[in-house]
Amino acid sequence: DGTLTADGTEQTVVELTRLGHLEGYIDLSNMQAGDTTVVKVYVKIKSDGSYIQYDSGSYSGVQTNPALHVSALPASYGVKVTLTQSAGVNRGYDYKFYRRE
Repeated sequence: DGTLTADGTEQTVVELTRLGHLEGYIDLSNMQAGDTTVVKVYVKIKSDGSYIQYDSGSYSGVQTNPALHVSALPASYGVKVTLTQSAGVNRGYDYKFYRRE
């Protein structure tokens, strides 16, 4: 858990690089009108492979339901969640993730 302060680049929120499951929340409460944030989930399916995109979501403006849930994903070699704030004033995003090994 922690807080990620957006800087306009794609930033890793959390990464699991061993066998297990990853699940959690990102708090989008700080978003305001004019803000756009993209959250992506990547998986690695080979030990020597690269991350490939599994899912992506784009969020704009004030969020009616700001608790973004990232569903449980199994990982053998890696899973990571990234956040990019591409518009607006850079905000802080609290997060809480659970790793089950």
